[in-house]
Amino acid sequence: MKKYKTQDKDTLEVGQVMYTKRFVLTLDKNLCKGCEICKLVCPRDAITLVPAPDADGKAVAHIVDIDENLCDFHGICAAVCPFSAIKITINGTDGLPAVNAGVFPSLIRDIEVNDKLCERDCKICEDVCPLDVISVQSGPDMATTVDVQREICAGCQICKMECPADAVGVSKFIEGSITIAADACPDGCHRCLDVCPVDALGSDDDGKVFAKELYCIYCGACVPVCPVPEALKVERTVFRHTGVESGAWNKGLERITSTAGLLRELAAQRADKAREAIRNLESSEEN
Repeated sequence: MKKYKTQDKDTLEVGQVMYTKRFVLTLDKNLCKGCEICKLVCPRDAITLVPAPDADGKAVAHIVDIDENLCDFHGICAAVCPFSAIKITINGTDGLPAVNAGVFPSLIRDIEVNDKLCERDCKICEDVCPLDVISVQSGPDMATTVDVQREICAGCQICKMECPADAVGVSKFIEGSITIAADACPDGCHRCLDVCPVDALGSDDDGKVFAKELYCIYCGACVPVCPVPEALKVERTVFRHTGVESGAWNKGLERITSTAGLLRELAAQRADKAREAIRNLESSEEN
């Protein structure tokens, strides 16, 4: 077995070559926003966040690094990446072993566009999308087509809120909270604003930072660049995901949320089972 790591300005690749299988993990640096979720969820602590030097007087998001000797290529990090910046291939074919084995879920990216409601030549959703995942085309037949790269949509809801025709429906797949103690922020510090990938932070006339919680996706990219730990706190409470019950997911969920987040999930699972049992009982009585 051989492990390796290569990288350039756009990608980081780590791999494991065996007799019959070749596992490759590829990180797209252009999609990666330096958030902390992959680092937190990795059970082998193979992922680290490396500070990046400022550029043009602004903070730059931390850089993800992966230890090829610790990585087990199960794809847990890829399954929960909000930006789909991590891919796993097995013998050249895309795949997530942990998801395929049923021990880890996939995020539910819920976004729908009814482009029949769109006004011709309106491109507001395309213009406001901070991740450039929306493309709008107006055809000669007066029809408007809205194309969304759903696999990299982070669910910030900006397009939904700005659409004048109410044609966009988006649900966040991560719920949580963000708290900013503006009085603890260093004067003139806007480092968190510099790295926020979805423009969910702003500053008032006095330069005080505030959160636009409606748009926040709770990725935590702002947390590593904050020079005062007590000034900024991001908590994740709920992940919307495909159905799964496993110890691996429970441990992963606890790492990226909290013990309270795990207990909330377990309570929801018990409630679902209870409702299913009641439905089965009612169905059997009817028969």
